[in-house]
Amino acid sequence: MERKNFAFISYNHKDVKWAKWLQKNLETYKLPTEIHNEFDDSRFIRPVFRDQTDLNTGVLGNVLRDNLLASKFLIVLCSPNSAKSEWVSKEVQSFIEWGRLDCIIPLIVDGQPNCYNPDLECFPRYLKEYTQAHPEAELLGVSIAEVGERKAFIRVVSKMLDVSFDTLWKRHERERRRRIAINSLSAAAALFLIYWFALPVQLTMTLHDAQHQLPFGTTADGVGGVLTVDGNEYQLTTLDTTIQLHSAAGYHRLQPIDVSFKAPYYDSISASPVVSAGLGSKLSLDLKRDDTFRFFSGRILDFDTQEPIVGAEFSIDEGDFKVLTDADGHFCIDLPIEAQREYKDVIITAEGYQIFDSPEETVASDVVFLLHKAK
Repeated sequence: MERKNFAFISYNHKDVKWAKWLQKNLETYKLPTEIHNEFDDSRFIRPVFRDQTDLNTGVLGNVLRDNLLASKFLIVLCSPNSAKSEWVSKEVQSFIEWGRLDCIIPLIVDGQPNCYNPDLECFPRYLKEYTQAHPEAELLGVSIAEVGERKAFIRVVSKMLDVSFDTLWKRHERERRRRIAINSLSAAAALFLIYWFALPVQLTMTLHDAQHQLPFGTTADGVGGVLTVDGNEYQLTTLDTTIQLHSAAGYHRLQPIDVSFKAPYYDSISASPVVSAGLGSKLSLDLKRDDTFRFFSGRILDFDTQEPIVGAEFSIDEGDFKVLTDADGHFCIDLPIEAQREYKDVIITAEGYQIFDSPEETVASDVVFLLHKAK
């Protein structure tokens, strides 16, 4: 008769958990390439028949008998429950009467075989009586309690395939480690993708103004400056500070982000700093002053005639910076950045003229000073 089932699981329905576990593991176990399965050249141990009815007494039904007869192996789940089951006993009896004792595999899920304590006996009645009457036909059961679930399962498979347990176990362990490695890599990749795309990065911008002693200018709208980051505008009230920006999408990590800055008395800046790989990225921008307070220049004229005064000495910062006017009465001092201020003390001296002394003059270009003649 054609064996359409690879195996038939005989069990008491109180042990249905173990029966489902065994069926699932058998039908999902992939056979090694070098082992050929005689059932339609399948790479899997399937089908495996598991009776899902709840019959405990009586003769075997036709459907059950046909499936039992069409199964290559009979796997008996041995436990004190199955030891008391006439149904399991009859299935074992049928397999033995068909001359297929060597195709019976006892899998001990609980209890002990041939035990002095009947409450712990796990072999079905007919199997126990037959092996006692025929000592040469003793079947060695595979005990889950002794070797553990995984090894017990592989021992069952090795008996079914007539392959060395060591060979299958080594392959099983290699496959298990491979699956663990693949699952670990998959999990790591999934976590990385979640981190990279789902988790945003909080942006922080530090605006560093090395010359913050200079005046803070405002636009006509009263805005001190405008910082634009990734298309988002931030109006500033101070320029030597750190500000919290928006959260950028995760894919901005390790990518340049567009930044621009405009403010009175400062050079406009366009930059593309790179966002860090963390949950937060600290960006920085070094602000540079323009020439608003760099040049103090203008002309020195006679108050009465409005004629230029040649050779007048223009002095600021208590004489640290001084210059003489040219033929047009023009003067110009180029102040280094550390000396730039909005206001300066000014002293102007010229032969024949009164000294001009002012403690606070606005730094500007093209300013005009008028000197009175000395009396």
